[in-house]
Amino acid sequence: MPWVRYRCGLKPGPAFLRCNMSFHRNGASDKLSRRQLHLQSFDEVLSEARSLSRVGYHRVAKWSLGQICDHVSRFMDASIDGFPPSPFYVALIRPFARMTHLGKILRNEHLPAKMPTLSVFMPGEWAEDEKALPQLEAAIARIQDPNVQFVLSPLFGKLTPEEWRKVHLWHCQHHLEYLIPAARDVSS
Repeated sequence: MPWVRYRCGLKPGPAFLRCNMSFHRNGASDKLSRRQLHLQSFDEVLSEARSLSRVGYHRVAKWSLGQICDHVSRFMDASIDGFPPSPFYVALIRPFARMTHLGKILRNEHLPAKMPTLSVFMPGEWAEDEKALPQLEAAIARIQDPNVQFVLSPLFGKLTPEEWRKVHLWHCQHHLEYLIPAARDVSS
């Protein structure tokens, strides 16, 4: 099980019980805080996603596990198949983004700011957890192929295959941090 630190309060007891629950219509909580994961491999990503699917979860933000899996899978596939044309200003901010964010992502550091998502990577509103997990597994298998050819990153430019994999690992971790397990998974 990956190392997890919850920022949900100082109440005694298991971390998943320490959080006060309050939910919006979209299922997101206004009182839960994002947890910090430190995932070291894609096996840990899949283990965390399967665990959340088994035990349930509380959303800190608006996306469900199915929507997160759909989103990161689409992004992984685009890093191989090609990205849609970027708005003109992306080329202008690329050097700044590479200088300020890429190093932190490659070192697996946490970034507080949210970046806007292109509409092509927005998940379906009703993406189901059970259907999205195989989609994530397939996308991870594609990017782990030793012969895979990645395209240029619209935000960071040319990345090595290893850098692309680190970006994808960080991206998965970033989104999974917004799901708090509803219970302890005893099967892992």
